Order: sequence, then structure tokens, then C-alpha cells
Amino acid sequence: MNSEKKILVTGAAGFIGSHLAERLIADDFKVCALIKPTTNLSRIHSLLPKLELCHANLLNFDELKATLDKIRPQGIFHLAASNIMSGVTAPDEDVINTNILGLRNLLTAAESIDYNFFVNIGSFLEYGPKSHPVKEDEVCCPTELYSITKLAASLYGQAMAINQNRPIVTFRLFTPYGPAIQPGRLIYEYVTRALKNQEINLTKPKVTRDFIFVKDLVDLLMEAAAKARDYKGQIFNAGSGESVSLENVANMVLKITGSKSNINWGSFSNQIYDSEIWQADLNKTKSHFKWRPSHSLEAGLTQTVNWFKENS
Repeated sequence: MNSEKKILVTGAAGFIGSHLAERLIADDFKVCALIKPTTNLSRIHSLLPKLELCHANLLNFDELKATLDKIRPQGIFHLAASNIMSGVTAPDEDVINTNILGLRNLLTAAESIDYNFFVNIGSFLEYGPKSHPVKEDEVCCPTELYSITKLAASLYGQAMAINQNRPIVTFRLFTPYGPAIQPGRLIYEYVTRALKNQEINLTKPKVTRDFIFVKDLVDLLMEAAAKARDYKGQIFNAGSGESVSLENVANMVLKITGSKSNINWGSFSNQIYDSEIWQADLNKTKSHFKWRPSHSLEAGLTQTVNWFKENS
């Protein structure tokens, strides 16, 4: 990646996007953050002097194309999405339009640009509930609107990569966590409530997730950007490769925080995708990339807890 050229990041003001933008800037890349007037810039406030803010809506094609024609980015990280999970209440229409039409508009608007990479972010929920570690070639059976739209976007990006010979790759994220994680997410609720010694309401203790620390995820995305031309149209899992129960995570958070919070199991309704086995099969990812997760869950949670202590 040539640091003399710009990298476009959609969703740069979000949880993962802000960490990615920080890393790109630290590595001397020129970062253009695609934002809307309603975008909350609090996560990237300290980066603003070093960022270029590009105002465009993914759903306004003419505006988007004009912006991309002006920027002509060397690479694109597409993290922007509309979510109805974890307490976020985006209307169905917004989820469909942003996640499918938004990706389509972005790829179409960039057709005249010879970019080196387009890294798209998908979701493990595209697979639907499974009873074993999931591989990228599994039959996908998404169970609700968000995961259906993410699957559609992943397949659209794959088709465009194949049909137009474009360096588009997609990562199906499992459960990212870390400093500045958004409200409503599991680790956010664990940590913020534990620090206040508040009760923590959860589903079943044996429900599991595959957690990936955000800085490990950023490392993987950076390597993927450098190798995208070699893996056009490929879809990869992005997780830790470990299935961890909510009970184990809760106990770890209580230990790290020294909290006296009570955990009320069964007091929070199950999600449709809850399972006792959620685990990424990382064989394909590890065979294509040198990347390996470098943070244990305890180490990542400790950094997350410390961040919330310092920013509360």
C-alpha cells in the first residue's frame, strides 16, 4: 500500500472503524472517512486533525460517485452497516438499503478507479446457527433480516470480484470486542455494569461466542488489504477460533474488575442465533494469511476494562 495515496474507510467513526483509522494513520496512510451529517464523531475526535472527512451518503449514488471521483482512493475498507441486533432499532428498510444497496452503490461508484483492495465486512450470522466450527464453504441459513442482508452483500461483492476481476475480499466477523465498543454489545454491558457493581442480566450460561479482540482484527484487515489482489472474491472467517461460554466471560470480567455484580441467568431473552457452539474454523484464514490472533481473551478484556475506567 502506497502511503502517498488515500484510503477510504466507511464506518470510520464506528467501533471497529475508529481502531482501523487510528492504525492507518499511525502507519502513515492518508485516511478519508466517509461520513454523513448525522455521524457521531466522538470515537475519532482525537484523529480529526489527521483525517480527511468526506461527506457523502451511501444511498445517494450521484453524491457518492462525485466524492469517489474526487478522492480516487487506492483502497477501500467498507465497514458501514445498519444493524437491528443488540438493541439497535434501525428500521427494516434502512437495514436493507444500507447493507445491500449501500454496498452496490459503493462498488459501482468505484468502477472507474483502479483500487488495490476493497475489504468488505460481513458477519458470522450469515451462516445461521451451527453445531460445529463453521467453514467459509458452509451452506448459509441466516435467521433474521440483518444477517440476510449481510449475506446478500457478501455474495454481491464476491460476484463483482469474479465478473469484473476486482480485488474484493470479505471477512465474516465473529464477535469483536475491545476499547470503545458500542453500547448494547455483550462486552459493553458486561464491563460497564461490572464496573458499577450493577446486576448483569444474561441468557443461558452455556451459550457461546467466538470473541476477537479489535486490534487483532485490524491486523488481519491490514494484511488482507496488502494481499487482496491475490484473493479476489474470497470470503474468510475472522475470529479467534475458540468457543467461549458467556459464563466463562462473565466470570473473567468479574475477576478483572473486582466487581460485586450479581449475574441473573435466564433474565434476558435468548437471541434467535444463540447456540452452545459458535466458533470460527480458521483453517482457510490461517492458510492464506500470516496473521494469528495475538491477544488472549483475558488480555483483551483487561485492555477493554482499563479503557472504560479511563473514559467513564
